[in-house]
Amino acid sequence: MAAGREPRKVLVLRDDPSIRNLLALLKHMARDKAWGDEPLLAAINRNQFEAVILDVRCSQMSGEEVRGIKEFRPGFVGKQLVIMAECNGPKTLDLLERYLKNGLPQTLLWLISHRYKSPE
Repeated sequence: MAAGREPRKVLVLRDDPSIRNLLALLKHMARDKAWGDEPLLAAINRNQFEAVILDVRCSQMSGEEVRGIKEFRPGFVGKQLVIMAECNGPKTLDLLERYLKNGLPQTLLWLISHRYKSPE
């Protein structure tokens, strides 16, 4: 990876288990007060899209990492749900990918859906 570039993953979700995991994450985040003002999160319905393109970038944090997602911007492009997100570090990128592909225990969902505050 080149110096100065943000770590990034672009995940394309087409299978139902991965999409169900993503929708569970969105619902979990929508219940959180910090995400409650996001009407699109609550309005997303599985019948509205055929696939999900999830573009996740992470900022480099110094010191001890606190996992979580800072920003989550969903939108539609035709029959695709496109979500751009920013998380706090590479460990969160890996944890998010593992959750979407394999599922994780409900108690660990918090690690992903926690909305962290930027140190800026």
